[in-house]
Amino acid sequence: MKCWKKLCILSLLGTALCGGVIPFEAEAAVSSEGIQSVTGVAHVYGDGEKTAAAILTYPEKLMPRSVSADSFEVTGKTIEKAYVSDENSVNGEEKAGPYVVLKFKYVNESFYGDLASRAKKDNKNENGEDNRGPAPGGDAPMHSDRVAPDLSISVRQKGYILSAKDNLYTPGEFVKSTRTEEPVLNSFKQYVYTDPSTGYSMPYNLYLPKNYDPAKKYPMVVFIGDASVDTNDPKTSLYQGNGGTIWAEPAEQAKHECIILIPHYTDDLINELGMMTTDSNVWTPGLTLTWDLIFDVTKKYAVDTDRIYGMGQSQGGMANIAISDKYPDFFAAQLLVACQWNVEEMKAMKDKKLWIIVSQGDNKAYPGMSSAVSLWKSLGTKVVEDGTFWDTKGSWTDLEAKAKALEDTGYPMHFTVFKDGNHMYTWSVAYNLETVRDWLFEQKKEAAK
Repeated sequence: MKCWKKLCILSLLGTALCGGVIPFEAEAAVSSEGIQSVTGVAHVYGDGEKTAAAILTYPEKLMPRSVSADSFEVTGKTIEKAYVSDENSVNGEEKAGPYVVLKFKYVNESFYGDLASRAKKDNKNENGEDNRGPAPGGDAPMHSDRVAPDLSISVRQKGYILSAKDNLYTPGEFVKSTRTEEPVLNSFKQYVYTDPSTGYSMPYNLYLPKNYDPAKKYPMVVFIGDASVDTNDPKTSLYQGNGGTIWAEPAEQAKHECIILIPHYTDDLINELGMMTTDSNVWTPGLTLTWDLIFDVTKKYAVDTDRIYGMGQSQGGMANIAISDKYPDFFAAQLLVACQWNVEEMKAMKDKKLWIIVSQGDNKAYPGMSSAVSLWKSLGTKVVEDGTFWDTKGSWTDLEAKAKALEDTGYPMHFTVFKDGNHMYTWSVAYNLETVRDWLFEQKKEAAK
């Protein structure tokens, strides 16, 4: 009889969600005190860290069939999936338990979207021109105003939910999250390097593989962020985007176990030494300090010096180029995103293994790297490009297929241009290309002849 009553209640829940009322015949204890606590779970996307999911705690086990995405409302979020679990984890299976897991839809909110979507927005000046077009030429602002994202959320149960003991939880008020888990961010540790000759100090973020063994040798990824991360908080380089963090995600480490180094240039260093890179394309005291830090970490840890991979965006890409110009035998391969440098100086990189990604709407990186590609080709370097602008708003499967076609040529250099886009938009997408990440780890320094 109890099972039959439960089936009746579950059936009536559908009616309630459509505006009906649960009749007294359901004979369930009714309570509006359902959600006991809310825990947010953050993820670092290409356009920054965001709350990607939530774990709701209830007083008792719930019936899985009584929960759906329509059962809840989250301020500022679209719920893609909701399910009951017996584990206090976003990785738990759907099963009767006291937890409800909500997973949210991801939307790339990069300020610089594609040109077409920007034109649809009401961001015109008095002449009818789009105010959000490419930034003019010149260096990035010296001082960043970037702050940590607000990861707090508020959740409301708006549908009826049934417990395993036939207790009925009715719609309630919004409940704020009391804490946020940041699993990938917290897998990095923060340290400080002090130059023994100058006394200048520079913090850095370091990730060591879960079962790090100093007797082994590991590939190392070196990621340097854009100038917007140059604050005094070293974690800014982690939450600004996924250029450094994506390599620490469990699925990526399962394929490409590696050490990850993320040097962090601070606002204090800007005041003391000036910017790390400038459009004058010269070697700066900041680059000296950055290089010394990288070299020091390489000596301290179990790094395979034949498999050190450099990458970065804007300032970070420029730093990568400068280091390769000065120390051409250091990186096994590099991923250069939304950056440029003095073209003539880049002759030194003609034999490097590179994957370059820029956006069509980037009025510095696109023409700058196009000129570099022409130079390398004139010097006999094999550079592969498919001559099309890649539509990052279209099919991701098609993008991966395009990347695979470039990889399959076996050429040492690859040049990819995203359709429309802009400077900052480039790195909100670039590191998500799995084929590019896999290509990088296939590269190894060739033995000296």
